[in-house]
Amino acid sequence: MSQLRRIAGVQVRGAESAPYAARLLAETFGSSTDGVPVHLDADPALPEGTYRIEVPAGGGPGADPTGDGGIRLTGDPFAGLIYAARELTELATERRVPVGVREQTPGLALRTLWTWDHSTNWDLRQLGLQEIGALNPYAKSADAFGADYRRLVDFCSRERIGGIVVYGLLRDAHGGVDAARDLCGYANERGVRIIAGIGVNAYGGIYFDGRHRYNLATWLRQRPDLAAELPKKVGFDIDEFGDLHFPASEYMMAACPSQPDNLAWNRDAVDWLLETIPVGGINFETGDYGSCACARCTRRTGGERTSWSYEAMRSVYPTLLDTARRTGPAGVPLRHLVEVYWDNIFDLPAQRPLADLPDDVAYQYCVNRGFWYDNRDRLTAAHVEALPHTTNVLRTHAGSQWNRQRHSWVPQLYADMAARVGAAGMRGLTIFGEAGAYHPTNEISYLAYARFGWNPELDWADFWRDEVAPRFGGGAEAEAFRDGAGLLDAPAADAVALDRVRTDALGMVAATSGAVQRRWLWLAERAARYAYSAG
Repeated sequence: MSQLRRIAGVQVRGAESAPYAARLLAETFGSSTDGVPVHLDADPALPEGTYRIEVPAGGGPGADPTGDGGIRLTGDPFAGLIYAARELTELATERRVPVGVREQTPGLALRTLWTWDHSTNWDLRQLGLQEIGALNPYAKSADAFGADYRRLVDFCSRERIGGIVVYGLLRDAHGGVDAARDLCGYANERGVRIIAGIGVNAYGGIYFDGRHRYNLATWLRQRPDLAAELPKKVGFDIDEFGDLHFPASEYMMAACPSQPDNLAWNRDAVDWLLETIPVGGINFETGDYGSCACARCTRRTGGERTSWSYEAMRSVYPTLLDTARRTGPAGVPLRHLVEVYWDNIFDLPAQRPLADLPDDVAYQYCVNRGFWYDNRDRLTAAHVEALPHTTNVLRTHAGSQWNRQRHSWVPQLYADMAARVGAAGMRGLTIFGEAGAYHPTNEISYLAYARFGWNPELDWADFWRDEVAPRFGGGAEAEAFRDGAGLLDAPAADAVALDRVRTDALGMVAATSGAVQRRWLWLAERAARYAYSAG
């Protein structure tokens, strides 16, 4: 049995290194001038998210690493100290913590949730919720943006998820620059990077929606000669979703990547963004809803005809990545992601134009659910070694609306991806994080992502026992919930089968309370809704 040390109040030393960590400790243990000293030591040499907790038995000078009988928390300056403080508070039982040394470092360095602002729904009291779209207007009130994303940031900080990509970060409808600054400040304090999703010559530019000089539609109204010549059909096709057409609006305007003035405009916009908003990085993409077909682009690309363009990436990224190479929050380097688009990670010849791009950012390969299951055995260390760059991340549409799984139960899928990504030597995994954790299917899927992203070698049985079973009232009950939730996604499920799920779930509602009851109530309501529609 572990030796425990009583903590009747703390004196936090080094709080300036991590004010939020200091606040967590004070809230849990209480502040006291004669309390146990807790030293917060920021170590910039540690990988992001890494930390160490040293709890001596006490006894005064010479008896412990601090020399004063105190506890020492060491971590990287952005997230590690926050993770250390949170773990220490979670270890506490009646203000007693285990004596000893605990060290943690993330198995996947890059753990990121990907979102669009208009369909991120973590505060479900809002009007104007949307569940799908990539070029949508914002339908909620302005303050809903902060309400949704603060909840998401809190979840990520608590579950050790390092960043959130936000497309639509800058939009007049929810506060523009001021709202983006507020969100980034809130997230940085809690060890979560807000990664600005930007379209280069597409997707609204750097300032997604508004009359701003770095909004793409504003720019192209001033310089219509710089617009891209897009195909008649603007959109893309995903096997699990179908053929998607984007509506004709200024959101889907695009600029020609062969025009030097467009590159200069994008460069200046990236510089403005990083000087103005304390983001933790940028998620770059050059657009996936149509390639420019002007004569200049056709000559340069040799007739490349896909909904995205590798040649466009090669022409713009050296300049933009050089502009973006700078220090970010807590004095640590910004963390940038470059989209390489989807279901092409094994097409090495197509990626040759990317070989000369800078190697100090992460290149993000997206996969859809069917492609993953058909090809996952090909994701080997040898293949990852053959990719054009050294830092590679897998992103997936699985578990999102783009694979018709926005509220599906997919924890084993995420666990499988994290394990294979880690074993192959990729540096991270990105999933969609728009649907709030109120939905138990999303909650458990996110927890699987967080736990297996932190430790890709985690045993599934341990995860089920420690994380899943307690949330549903036991192991057998969790299996019943999983099976009932799975029926919601079964096209052949009829009203009779769905009503049986509803009845069983209501039985669990009557037998449980609190958060466990809430999860079963969700399943009962969902099954009733589906049964009504199937009847």
